[in-house]
Amino acid sequence: MKGPEYRDRIVKYLEERYMPDLSKHIVSEHYVTPTYFRDTLNSHLGNAFGVEPILTQSAWFRPHNLSEDISNLYIVGAGTHPGAGLPGVMSSGKIVAEMISSYSGAK
Repeated sequence: MKGPEYRDRIVKYLEERYMPDLSKHIVSEHYVTPTYFRDTLNSHLGNAFGVEPILTQSAWFRPHNLSEDISNLYIVGAGTHPGAGLPGVMSSGKIVAEMISSYSGAK
């Protein structure tokens, strides 16, 4: 696991450039690695951010909000249409809420 190695490199970098003796003052620390995402959060291959943001996995090309495989399954979140980030996630939720509302006839 590379977590401890990266932690040490980051602390060393900060000490050399900005915060002398930083390591002497660290009382508590916690870091997260892809293994944590995979094992604890059950995230596919330890990925924290969903599908890779390349053209064929962006915007309209992301998984749509209504499953094409399972009837009445709506999908919301950063890995779905319209995309990642807080605005994308909020928009995804709004899209699904409107889809469900129109399907059920609610106003």
